[in-house]
Amino acid sequence: MTLELHVLGTSSARPAQGREVSGSFLVTPEGNLAIDCGEGFQSRLAAQRAALKGEKKRLKTSRLGAILLSHGHLDHTWGVLPWLKSMALDGRTQPLKIIGPTSSANIDALLSGQAPDKDPEVDLVHQYSIWRRLGATSESLGYEVDLILGDGQRWYSLESGLLDELHQPLAKVTISAHPTRHSVPSFAWRVATADRPGVFDRKKAEKLPEHIRMKLSQGENVEYAGEELQSSGFRGEPRPGISLIVSGDTAECSIDAQCDLLFHEATYHDIHQEWAEKFLHCTASGAARTAVQCNASHLAITHYSARIEDHQTSLLEARAVHGNVVACNDGDRLELTAEGLLNHHVKGESGWSIN
Repeated sequence: MTLELHVLGTSSARPAQGREVSGSFLVTPEGNLAIDCGEGFQSRLAAQRAALKGEKKRLKTSRLGAILLSHGHLDHTWGVLPWLKSMALDGRTQPLKIIGPTSSANIDALLSGQAPDKDPEVDLVHQYSIWRRLGATSESLGYEVDLILGDGQRWYSLESGLLDELHQPLAKVTISAHPTRHSVPSFAWRVATADRPGVFDRKKAEKLPEHIRMKLSQGENVEYAGEELQSSGFRGEPRPGISLIVSGDTAECSIDAQCDLLFHEATYHDIHQEWAEKFLHCTASGAARTAVQCNASHLAITHYSARIEDHQTSLLEARAVHGNVVACNDGDRLELTAEGLLNHHVKGESGWSIN
């Protein structure tokens, strides 16, 4: 069991220094998620899929359960609508959820039937409306699409109205949204796998017949020699699942969740802390402080300013705060193992190598 995040863009605001804008594709044991889809996302995904053929891996859009958006700025959303159209052309039939933040005022407006606030117009409530007019509907696409907005407390579907809770698009995987601090409503997304059963105690069961051991190891309770054997009695303590948090654009802030891996923006160096506060973005060291606050075992930094030619200074500043930091390039793969270890696969001209 692993979580593998494909990093398909590490530039902030616009393509620069050979980097593309934000977009990630997360592979889980139960299906896949896209997290932010900036300009040209589907082309970058197609290139990643082609490069993976030599690795004997596949990125299946047919297993895509949801697109999670961190906020409404176009360098994080401009690639959604054309990708929806392409999936329709490819014959998609599976339902798809698109989930992102809006303001509490806009949730109130949707509930009352009033027009949402026009400030700011990049809020996702306005983009969703435009996408629907341009064909992002279940009828036009030929597959069920559900556009969902949240304010951190409430969730509203443009298809079915107010929801009791956030719908979970993948079985045995829990997604949760955590408000961050930016110029428009913004979320960090946490993705967590379910806890796993404890390890089967083969020594404890070694004197039992093989067919009894087999059933117990598969989680079945078994009657044997006049006694009901509980499968749980032949296992160790449950093993916790693994989790990662993917932030979008945010100033340094407290995220109300913990994780094994934090994937966080690092737009500026420390010398530009004043700019970070002014534009509500983060420095690499600020990302590291957030990782410490989230009790994250690993931090991966991304979303570099166009002024940053390479990420060495960013990496040094983050590592001065947190001991386990990697700096991402476009095309890198972050593989979080069942044990919570991180393998950073760095993309090169001839494939990937472990950092």
